[in-house]
Amino acid sequence: MNNQQIMSDPELDHRLIGNLRRARLAFEEVDLQLEELVAKCDELIRQQKLERIKQKQKNS
Repeated sequence: MNNQQIMSDPELDHRLIGNLRRARLAFEEVDLQLEELVAKCDELIRQQKLERIKQKQKNS
């Protein structure tokens, strides 16, 4: 077996870490946007249920 150590390039490491940080922030942004969309859908569903209940009460 060959136990050679590989020297990393600090400039390359720095660039890759920066790319990973930007990607993480982009994923966080998308996650927050999806959470907002889910919350809006939940509110819409709640409003529709309320309207159905009101309609049933009105027809009773």
